[in-house]
Amino acid sequence: MDIMDTARLNIKRRREIKGLRQQDMADKLSMSLRSYQSLESGETKLDIERLERIAEVLETSLEELLRPESVVINQQISDSGNGSGFSTGNTYNYSIENEVMDKMLTLKEGEIQALQDEIKFLKEENEYLRNKVDQLLGMMEKKNA
Repeated sequence: MDIMDTARLNIKRRREIKGLRQQDMADKLSMSLRSYQSLESGETKLDIERLERIAEVLETSLEELLRPESVVINQQISDSGNGSGFSTGNTYNYSIENEVMDKMLTLKEGEIQALQDEIKFLKEENEYLRNKVDQLLGMMEKKNA
């Protein structure tokens, strides 16, 4: 199961938990019911922008839609090379598309930069207000003296 299959399952699960029908989702996403059904069933490819919009509608994060509920274990059959035919082993499927990870990283970096900018602004505003308070206290001391 790839990351987009995981996203589709999470979308369906969250939609059902919220008590939304496919038609409700289609309406909120400004698309036809058939188009939404195609997205949810995997007939139509999900892109990052559409996933972000679906996350907004479902009041969740993009990360939550992409997170597997549990680790998927695939039964892998391979030629053992010892003449016995096949051997089996369990492999963990952690594959995540680079595009999705790059987009998530970019979004997080943007959030970090916005928070750093806000901290800088608040520090400057705090300094400005301290100076004003000091000026007012100085004026009051002169007036009372």
